[in-house]
Amino acid sequence: MEVNQYFYSLAKISAQKAADNGVHVDPKFIYTQWYIETGGFTSQLQATHHNLGGVTASDGSWRHFTDFIDFANYFGNYLTYYREDGMTNATSLYSYINALYNGGYFTADFNSYYGSVLQVFNTINF
Repeated sequence: MEVNQYFYSLAKISAQKAADNGVHVDPKFIYTQWYIETGGFTSQLQATHHNLGGVTASDGSWRHFTDFIDFANYFGNYLTYYREDGMTNATSLYSYINALYNGGYFTADFNSYYGSVLQVFNTINF
């Protein structure tokens, strides 16, 4: 599968924003997670809220972003909240997803979620 260059460029923005705050994450991991979260960048949430990761507000509603760049910048900073959950050492797709899981980003079964992300990751031509 070919990478969507626009969304991959957004993942790079997020990765750079995280790196600026001491958390180094491969943008390929971010892109693949967003791909899963949005059903291949086709979800209603991403279309109406510019929200590629299912990020919620403090009241539990979907967080709305002005545009995708706004989201990418937010998400890069957001990843730093997972430092103590292992994000600082997330040098593999497994450790990236594990840090999100440990921090409560998703509540789905870890093995199922990771398996889905890994399957997509292995099919993308970065």
